[in-house]
Amino acid sequence: MTYAEAQAELLDWLSRGATEQLKLLLETKHLYQKAQIDSDELKKFAQSLVGLVQLYDHRQVFAAWANNTLPMMSFALLHQELSAAALGSGQLSSPLKLRLPNPSLFCHNCRRREAFAPVWFSDVSGQIRTALATGVSREVRLPDAFQFLLLVYQCQRCLGTPQGFLVTRDRLTFGLHGRSPMELIEVPGYIPNSESSFYRDALIAFETGKKLAGLFYLRTFIEQFGRRVTGKTGRATGEEILDAYYATLPDAHKGYMPSLREWYDKLSEAIHLAKEDDELFEAARTEIERHFDMRRVLKIPEPKPARAAQDAAGPAGT
Repeated sequence: MTYAEAQAELLDWLSRGATEQLKLLLETKHLYQKAQIDSDELKKFAQSLVGLVQLYDHRQVFAAWANNTLPMMSFALLHQELSAAALGSGQLSSPLKLRLPNPSLFCHNCRRREAFAPVWFSDVSGQIRTALATGVSREVRLPDAFQFLLLVYQCQRCLGTPQGFLVTRDRLTFGLHGRSPMELIEVPGYIPNSESSFYRDALIAFETGKKLAGLFYLRTFIEQFGRRVTGKTGRATGEEILDAYYATLPDAHKGYMPSLREWYDKLSEAIHLAKEDDELFEAARTEIERHFDMRRVLKIPEPKPARAAQDAAGPAGT
């Protein structure tokens, strides 16, 4: 294998890995989360190529290039359906390619996951570097191996309003730092629709690092569900509300359904202590979902609140 062939192999490996991680980032990660190319795997593959380079001197040069130069190179954004003119000035000069994937994303219009395709994209950092090189800008300083990517995707089913993503690349790491519109996280179908916005906000807050807010929204979800199905209003405490809700459950199932009252109390304690407890959130989420899934499986109907039942019956004596 020649030096040039080894370079091409490693560039292709890294380009494919970057595309896979970007797809993972867009499909499964939330704001301020990251996806990363495995640096150990990169080094391992590079080392396997070193031994295949024909000339000893070239092996040393290739190893230095793979370890020092390659991670610092910029990715050129590519998609087969878009013209090279859309890439922006100077991006094609890099042999390291980032082919934009077609991820499966939740469509606000279709209300489900659909295939999305890129319709516009820009390497903002590349444009800034071009401006610096031409003397247009003299004040911006960008770190090496850093890219600021603006990606616009459209649902291929409804062809509705495009969605935008702000992605950063720092060496081998991609981070999701912005999206428009705001992410609409899918929730299980057995979560009560009337309170699902609180449950969704709990997931969003937790996944984006606002863990105390996530605990609060999760407790709010429990309490507001209890208020609706029991009809309790005003100054009724969460404990009173959930005790009343517990009384509505069939006696045969009470013993093995997760207790919403128990998880309300645990969440309340963490909130009062301002304790950002990851394990508590995950445990509470699991048990709360199990509670509502059991309601679905056991076909437990939502009780009609006492006040609503009285209103439907009309004034006493009629």
